[in-house]
Amino acid sequence: MHAGRRDFIKSTTMAGIAATIPGTAFLGQDAGDSLKSVPGGRNKRLLCLTDSPEAFEKFFESVRAIKEADLLLNPVKVNFQKPQEVIDAIRGSNADILLMCLPRFTFSFGKLYDTLGDPGIPMVIYAQSPDLILIDANFAASLRANGAKVLFAITQTQAIEMLKAVAAPRILEGKRAVIYGRPFDSTSVPAHNLNEDYVYKRTGVKIQYRPMDELVQLFKLTEEAGAVKEAERWKKEAAAVVEPSDKTILDASRLYVLLRSIIEKEGLSAVSIDCLGLLFNPNPPLPYPCLPFARLRDEGFTAACEADVCGLLSSMFLQEISRRPSFLSNILSVNLHQSSITLSHCVAPLELLGREASPLPYKLRDYHGMGKGVVPEVAFPVGIEVIAGAFTKDLKSFVLWPGRIQIGAKTDEDTHSPASPSGFRRMTCSNYVEVKIRDADRFLQNIAGIHHIMIAGNYSKAINDALLAMNVSVIGPSDFTAP
Repeated sequence: MHAGRRDFIKSTTMAGIAATIPGTAFLGQDAGDSLKSVPGGRNKRLLCLTDSPEAFEKFFESVRAIKEADLLLNPVKVNFQKPQEVIDAIRGSNADILLMCLPRFTFSFGKLYDTLGDPGIPMVIYAQSPDLILIDANFAASLRANGAKVLFAITQTQAIEMLKAVAAPRILEGKRAVIYGRPFDSTSVPAHNLNEDYVYKRTGVKIQYRPMDELVQLFKLTEEAGAVKEAERWKKEAAAVVEPSDKTILDASRLYVLLRSIIEKEGLSAVSIDCLGLLFNPNPPLPYPCLPFARLRDEGFTAACEADVCGLLSSMFLQEISRRPSFLSNILSVNLHQSSITLSHCVAPLELLGREASPLPYKLRDYHGMGKGVVPEVAFPVGIEVIAGAFTKDLKSFVLWPGRIQIGAKTDEDTHSPASPSGFRRMTCSNYVEVKIRDADRFLQNIAGIHHIMIAGNYSKAINDALLAMNVSVIGPSDFTAP
């Protein structure tokens, strides 16, 4: 059976398969040869396709004068009625950004949008006739249907502002993260469709995997003396120490000292551990990292649970935008009737509201009532505005939802489950929050994965601008104000 490319993309998207495909190629090309996003900040290569370069000389001067970007402009004359000519120009350019200055008037672009597909880089389309945009707008819409990221401008000033946005340095460019575990094979959140090169090309983050045994050996060499002060601080500032012993808190503090030293020595922005792999070991070689992860987040680093690559990148992104620590949480449930979501996890920051505000009060609890580990159980403030989101599995989109905290805690009686096969006596993680959102059904159909990242405040404008520079689309409600 022969299927056209556009029909295939539509079918696989409906089936939920397209989210696992790292790249989409031109028609008739292998994915490895397709034009890809090129990392970097300034001096990005801008390919401008037009049927009359001489008519845009003053506009090109304005583009070259964009101080924020230092764009390397390459104008190329093409006939938009000859799709192969357009394709050849793009293939030979190695461009980072594509600008199309469309003809002043045409009846149709024929099969150009089918042939072009998704170039894999940001596109700005400039329509010369603002009072007659119907054909140009249809061309832009057709390209979007093929997965292309297209911005549509009807003035040169608007086009320049769009170019500034897509040419801006990526917010995570050059940041480094270390994950302890099997490469892209987390116990709970595997990401077999990703690799280190693809992650860097999409986000600018350099990820390195290291074996868990390496961390175990380093932990054995970490002395308790350096962790005593950290352990005493946790106990002193807690509203109560419910289950954990002094030894458990000290061991967790030793892991914090080790992770902090690795971060400082190597200049890392983020760290993660395949911590659920420890859960199924009757004699885990490392303490559960919940306590050290909470402290690291408060100190401005990303500490992502479960070696979740998308969760790590999402946390890095939202923390960089907000300059506040994030709550990496499970999506437990979606209440369509009340339009709310339930978020829960065993790691939560104390400085959720920022360093200028008072830390959230907390108790020290064990991990899921198992008599092991130590977890900071915080009291989330009811009524505050938050925003939750995460990269999709292919890193091409970001699911983003504003909300407002409704309930900040549950009692042990609400979450008690003595018959859990995993050994959990409390099925719900220690930190639990219900968030009122808009368009709960739309959220349900677009959940990015097991983990979504919550930060206090609403940074939707800054988030949208930063994602635009990363060539990442936003999936969200029609209204980005908190309910």
